[in-house]
Amino acid sequence: MHVQCPWRIEGSDGIITGRSDLWELAEPSQKIDCDAWDYDKDENLQDRRFAALLGGYDPETGSFVNQTEHLIVEDVCADDYRGAAIRFSGGYKLVLFPAGTRGEDWRVFRPDIDESHFLISGGRIEQDE
Repeated sequence: MHVQCPWRIEGSDGIITGRSDLWELAEPSQKIDCDAWDYDKDENLQDRRFAALLGGYDPETGSFVNQTEHLIVEDVCADDYRGAAIRFSGGYKLVLFPAGTRGEDWRVFRPDIDESHFLISGGRIEQDE
């Protein structure tokens, strides 16, 4: 799944993390030059929250890895504007909400396989070949 629209992961205590956390410092008390800060290289709040949620990290791919028994998909539902909610075990939910009339919102595909993707763009299902 590739997500470009606003999203959040919810848990029993509220929002675990969301799209906006990518641009937040991991520690609000950090003193850094905002012009020099790079969310890809410097620790951001989203990375910190994903690390706590998933429990593992693969330095070779630069990806967080689920080391827990949670996050098994239990249910998927869509709304009238092509947003989606994916409910996971452990009481977690990923919520996607397209927020514009143009541009890619999200897509589902199988990596490394040459086939069409299920694509939502501008809140509409698009044909992707």
